[in-house]
Amino acid sequence: MVDVRNVRGGDGLEPIRAEIDELLDSVVEATATATEAFFASYDEAPDPARLAAWLAPRCWREIDYVYLLNEEIARYGMRFQRRHITLLAKQSFQEAEHYDMVGKAIESLGGTVPTSVPAEAEPWSAFLWQCLDRHPLAAIAAWNLSETSASGSFEPTFRGAERHGLDEVVRIYKRIETDEKFHVGLGLQMLSTYVADDHDRDEVLRAMRGMRDIAWKTFTPESVGAAGA
Repeated sequence: MVDVRNVRGGDGLEPIRAEIDELLDSVVEATATATEAFFASYDEAPDPARLAAWLAPRCWREIDYVYLLNEEIARYGMRFQRRHITLLAKQSFQEAEHYDMVGKAIESLGGTVPTSVPAEAEPWSAFLWQCLDRHPLAAIAAWNLSETSASGSFEPTFRGAERHGLDEVVRIYKRIETDEKFHVGLGLQMLSTYVADDHDRDEVLRAMRGMRDIAWKTFTPESVGAAGA
C-alpha cells in the first residue's frame, strides 16, 4: 500500500485527519477487493479483449487527469506557491505519459485506446469536474482519493497479469505505481498547506466521500459487462 500519511505541509487537515485516513483506507481495500475479483473471473475465462476493456476506463482517467490538472492550474494556480504549480505541471506530464503507456498495454491486448470518456467512467469524470467548479481544493481532494484508490489495484494486477504471462501489462503498471506515490503525496501536501477553515474542510470531505463511492467501481468484473451492454 502507498504510504500517503507522511507528507509535509500545513496543519489544515488535522481536525479531519482521522476521517480522511478512514476514507483512504476504505477505498484502497474496496479497490483491491474489486481487482482481485476481476482477475479471479479472468482466470476462469482469460480473454485479452476483456482485459483490454477493463483497462479502458483506467486509460481514460490518465488523460482526464491531464485536462483537469491543467484547468486547476489555469483557474486557481495563482493562489498556490510557484513550486506547487511546477509540481502540478509535473504530475500532468506524467499522467500524459500514463495515457500513452496504458494505451500501449491495451493495444498489446488487441484493444482500442479510448479517445472519449467510456460509459463506465462517466460518473467518475463528471464528479471530478463538478468538484473543480465548486472549490479550488475540491478537485484535488477528489483526485487524491481516486489516485489512492488506484494504488489498491496494483498488487492484485501484478499477481493476476503474471499468472497469464502478461509481462507488458506488469511492466507498465510497475512504472505507473512509482509515479502514483508522488501524485498521492502531492495531493495531500497541497490540501494540508491550503485548507484554512471549516468551509475548506467541508469541501474536502464532501469531495472525498463522493469519490469514495465511485472510484473503485470501474475495477469490478461487472464494470466490463456494463461497458459491453
